[in-house]
Amino acid sequence: MKPIRTHTFNGHRVIIDIDPDGVNGMVDCPYGTNPTSTMHILKDPRSKEGFEVVVHETLHVLRWAETEEVVERTAKELVKFLWRLGYRMKQ
Repeated sequence: MKPIRTHTFNGHRVIIDIDPDGVNGMVDCPYGTNPTSTMHILKDPRSKEGFEVVVHETLHVLRWAETEEVVERTAKELVKFLWRLGYRMKQ
């Protein structure tokens, strides 16, 4: 499977940088003067923890004004549900 390099969220282009040797993730502010942001995924996205990082950082892009606590809780609950349903990244 070819890794994605960019994705457009709500009309805003985000560069996707996956570096599974890290321990967390982060995303630049998706709004403002910069026409693109970068989402750093610093966990293996095939793992449950990595899946949670992907969802967490995506929530930040989609709902930048939300608090870290809300994003964290929402990501954990969503991943727990999707993981139980069998959602996994293809190898």
